[in-house]
Amino acid sequence: MSKSDRRKKHEDFHKNTHIQKRLINVNNFTYRIIISVINKYLKGKKKILDIGCGAGTICLYLAGKGYDVLGIDISQNAINSCNESAKVLGLENVNFERKTFPTEIPNDKFDYIICSEVIEHLEDDDFALKKIYALLKPNGIAIFSTPSENAPLYKLGLAKEFDDKVGHLRRYTVEKLVAKCKTNNFSILETRKTEGVLRNFLFLNPVAGKFVRFIKFFISDIVTFFDEISLRLFGESQIFVVVKKL
Repeated sequence: MSKSDRRKKHEDFHKNTHIQKRLINVNNFTYRIIISVINKYLKGKKKILDIGCGAGTICLYLAGKGYDVLGIDISQNAINSCNESAKVLGLENVNFERKTFPTEIPNDKFDYIICSEVIEHLEDDDFALKKIYALLKPNGIAIFSTPSENAPLYKLGLAKEFDDKVGHLRRYTVEKLVAKCKTNNFSILETRKTEGVLRNFLFLNPVAGKFVRFIKFFISDIVTFFDEISLRLFGESQIFVVVKKL
């Protein structure tokens, strides 16, 4: 997929992105897994980069915690929405810029980089990892999340249409992504296999996905409980790899 095709796909995806009027909390069903990983490593004052920030939900959450945050995305529609959300929420410690990563990168260095649901879209993932390494300060941490090659629905062929629609070029196993990170000089801090088939179905299926907005409060805990059972029984749909620049 060419850079212009990638950008058009993302512009179309974000053309109806809503302005956010409130911050998420740690139990938000959509973000609770990645927030738990992020919060584990965020201690002290941090300068954070979110690559592929989308609607900016994670950036806004972190800015609300007092961190200095920069979100970048290929979609100008997404960036416009993010900037409006930051204004509505009164957050001055978060900025958003349109950049086509990894060919376009910020000039700054960061303590912490989030690369969530991005690396599977990039033609040259090794080049992307090299850029992330260069953007990190010494001892900086990066977190990667990406769809698993072992996902039950993917193995059954039920994720192909979704992957094609959103522009996934590949999937990874933990072992494959860890090997790539080590090749690019990162030290591995942690790996996680997450998201059972129940949660994955809710995000893959457009009809089921309409119900995600109603999974709030104690319902989020209940659905997560049953999803963790499906994770143990059938395996992961998502993987996380947390790395450090030495």
